[in-house]
Amino acid sequence: MFTTNILIYSTSLMKRLETDITVRLDSLPWTGFHTRFLVALGVTWILDAFEVVIVGNVLGSMKESLGLSPVQGSLLVSGFLIGAILGSFLFGYLADRYGRKKIFIVTLLTYSLGTFLTGFAWDFYSAFLLRLVAGAGIGGEFAAIHSAIDEFIPSRHRGKVDGFVVASWNIGSILASLTALLIFKNLPQDIAWRFAFFLGGAIALLVAYVRKHVPESPRWLLSKGMEDKAESIVRALESEAGVSRVGRTVQVPVFEGGLVEGFKEILGRYRWRFLFATSMSFTILTTYYGMITLIPVVIAPYMRIDQSQVPVIFLIGSVGGLIGGVITAFLSDAAGRKATGLGILILSVLSTLALIHSDDFYISFGIYSFIAFSFACVGYVTAMEIFPSYIRATAIGMISILGRIGGTMAPPLLIHLSQISYQAGLYGLLGFWIFGLVSYTLWAIFGVEAKGKSIEEIT
Repeated sequence: MFTTNILIYSTSLMKRLETDITVRLDSLPWTGFHTRFLVALGVTWILDAFEVVIVGNVLGSMKESLGLSPVQGSLLVSGFLIGAILGSFLFGYLADRYGRKKIFIVTLLTYSLGTFLTGFAWDFYSAFLLRLVAGAGIGGEFAAIHSAIDEFIPSRHRGKVDGFVVASWNIGSILASLTALLIFKNLPQDIAWRFAFFLGGAIALLVAYVRKHVPESPRWLLSKGMEDKAESIVRALESEAGVSRVGRTVQVPVFEGGLVEGFKEILGRYRWRFLFATSMSFTILTTYYGMITLIPVVIAPYMRIDQSQVPVIFLIGSVGGLIGGVITAFLSDAAGRKATGLGILILSVLSTLALIHSDDFYISFGIYSFIAFSFACVGYVTAMEIFPSYIRATAIGMISILGRIGGTMAPPLLIHLSQISYQAGLYGLLGFWIFGLVSYTLWAIFGVEAKGKSIEEIT
């Protein structure tokens, strides 16, 4: 007999199940399944970084090969971001409506198709359209993937696993830089940029094959009232782990509403959490895209650093972000989200101030990247685990949209400030960090500490 059964009706759209399935998910020991699951889904951040950085490396030769103007070249980057915004909204909702598995396979195939076919682009319009498609796939990945990870990983590991997945962005950044160096060394420029896109699309297609074997999220199944399917998945995981069932039960909401009702939940019952989560996405993306724009356009000329050394600076930032991110991921489970997030934000403010007044940019930027580029590994974790499973992907999609809009607006704003003075641009960057610090301080005072707690306890 299953222990899951319908308990009460709370509204016309919401009823509750009493079940031990979520408790059993959180009680599982780490197994080979969790490792395979993490590799299959967590690779999203590596692909996202690879895409962003590889385009930065090949855009010059791509413009020359296709005969693009500087404005058209910049629009290819904008096309990817526009696609990501559209994909975040569309696929985020669909992941809540039709399940995580269907969508994280569709989004990866969409990204793979858009990226691979970009290698065949023959003019601006074909390249722009394909960049839009690839962006939509990556934007949708963000919502579906993190929803599945939060719902599958045992609560005692969720912080460090989520944090490590975010930190893997830097792995993609490093791989993209090394790949660009290798292909440009061995191939003509008009072929090298096409090969880069072929490679990115082919890798994504291989990952899509691996994902076929990842099961649906039991928590999502419960949110749709499909307790029998959730039970069979958890029993299979328990069999692999060699553990027995746990008897304690919890109440899980079953959501039968649509998009409008989901928005009402996010902007009604969870509006303060949504505002906080959006502020985290905004802080992370404005500071990241702001900094990577300031380096080649403002900082390098002011510091008299040759443009040929800019890739070295980016590599320093990627390595620093990776090391700092892994440490932050473990701290979020050991010390808690609130202490870790506040500590890193305070240090980010201080390291930005040091960057403004430092004469040795390489050392000060190395320290900055180790601290500031690691904040996403606790900021995103905190922002994405505070929503219930029935609206999580929709909420993450909306958060991603608003954050990406901020990330798009930050570079021109900081460049404009830099025209006043070198320091003004960096003080603008400092302002974004202070905004994040104020927001996180309010969360530390009034929000929930998620360390070691199940999704049901948090939400």
